[in-house]
Amino acid sequence: MKIIRSESFAAVRHGWVALALFAAVVAVFGGSSRFDAIQLAALRPLAALFLIPAIYFFARDRVADFRTPLVLLLLLAGWMAVQLIPLPPGIWQSLPGRGPEAEMGAALGMNDIWRPISMVPSRTLNALASLIVPITGFLLVASLGANRRTLILLIVAIGSANAALGLLQIVGGNPDPLYFYEITNRGSPVGFFANHNHSAVLSALTLVAIAYSIAMPEMGFSEALPRIGLGALFLLVLLAALVGGSRAGLLTMVLALLASGFLLWLAVRVFAHKRIRHGGQTEIRLKAHWILALAAVAIVGIVAVFISADRIPALERVAASGSFEDLRWGLLPTLGTMILSYGLLGSGFGSFEEVYHIHEPDSLMISSYVNMAHNDWAQLLIEGGIPAIAILVAFCLWLFRTLASTPWSGPAGFGRLVFWLSVGAIIAFGSLVDYPLRAPLFQLVAVWLVALLCVERATFRDGR
Repeated sequence: MKIIRSESFAAVRHGWVALALFAAVVAVFGGSSRFDAIQLAALRPLAALFLIPAIYFFARDRVADFRTPLVLLLLLAGWMAVQLIPLPPGIWQSLPGRGPEAEMGAALGMNDIWRPISMVPSRTLNALASLIVPITGFLLVASLGANRRTLILLIVAIGSANAALGLLQIVGGNPDPLYFYEITNRGSPVGFFANHNHSAVLSALTLVAIAYSIAMPEMGFSEALPRIGLGALFLLVLLAALVGGSRAGLLTMVLALLASGFLLWLAVRVFAHKRIRHGGQTEIRLKAHWILALAAVAIVGIVAVFISADRIPALERVAASGSFEDLRWGLLPTLGTMILSYGLLGSGFGSFEEVYHIHEPDSLMISSYVNMAHNDWAQLLIEGGIPAIAILVAFCLWLFRTLASTPWSGPAGFGRLVFWLSVGAIIAFGSLVDYPLRAPLFQLVAVWLVALLCVERATFRDGR
């Protein structure tokens, strides 16, 4: 089979235009994790259209650097498809956790029906269709040959635009038109998202990405004007994170600020060392240290002003009595029971909301309902079983191997290590208390971060 590829490398060099358009489409239509969001009717066909440039510019030598995560993403899609294959009654009835369903079928005289692994096939089919966004986003980067600078700028642009929209949502006189979804956290800076937790975790990632752009010389932002612009964006995103009501966002913001401060400290050390080597001596070192000190004082001062004025809703929620006795903690015993019931092959991706009703205890029957586990690692095991965990473990092994093969000696290398560890910690913690990776826009940012790591590894391997 002949591989379709373009010889127009000039078009590939301008591939950032296609990436930016794709990011805009996903930002407008992909902020909700709900299966019934009306925006999905526009998002998925539009996302599929972007497969055209991804296939047209496909080239084996460029895609080779992205092979492992792409294969793992396709394996995830394959396992979702396997969960939809009808099985003989004797097989699916013997699967763990299918007892209530089998008993109901027997009572209705329908115990001879072939059923798939998924207990809610329509939801699993929807989950499979949702992968069009991350797969297309990843293929676009691989096919168009985007570099590190382009990817980091796109991620910063998405996060900054999300923060700007979030601030408009809480300062506008009539903010309802600025909220894109019917079911959302009104009154909070959700930005493009429906859930303020997802928006807050993205803000934390954006803060670290901005600091990384400023700190790393190879990103090409060594001039004063670009760094001032990035610094202004940092303050914008920080303000949006401070006024949010997300406790998960507050904790990830603290982690992001610590990582950002360390990255900027490393950058100042490298800058001062280079200028001293060229004859700058003490004056340059003092200027560099004063710049870092002033930036740190400004950030600490902004945070202190917000705390003293009681303008950090998330901090109030953390300090409130009973804040740790919410539904997330009450769900843990039920999640454990569900893991024991469905952990072998899973209940089917997207099926948690319906399957949870089988196990819902009387004590948790309240006016609101549970549509997600609010612990994505547990939900992955419940819905995907051991095969899904195996794919996750394979990805983690690839991630550790890639980080180990990337030079991290010296200040610049150590800065790269801090950046990737902080990105991983922010996403891991956000997924521990919520489900940001269920939103298409967050999926896009996540796969572009993975693509950025692939590009970095290829760059250092080839000595480019």
